[in-house]
Amino acid sequence: MSLMETIRQQIIALLSEKDMSAIELSQELRIPEKEVYTHLPHIARSVAMLGKKLLIQPSRCLKCGYIFRERKRFTRPGHCPRCKATYIQRPAYRIR
Repeated sequence: MSLMETIRQQIIALLSEKDMSAIELSQELRIPEKEVYTHLPHIARSVAMLGKKLLIQPSRCLKCGYIFRERKRFTRPGHCPRCKATYIQRPAYRIR
């Protein structure tokens, strides 16, 4: 990655290569996880204009296996609606 690329350009480049969660992106780019979440809606719109799509691999409850298919927000859910557990797998993102 070039030092001249913006954070969003760097995120787009990383997500074009492989699936990554917000925490993985934050560690790779050395920015807070919350900041990654602020960039994702903008990135989704930007790549859509290029004919691509920001795909979300949905969160999953690690206790009962519930998959959050209908969730549109980029952040991780707080608890499972089925079993109320808070042990939730983070969503992953990819650009295709």
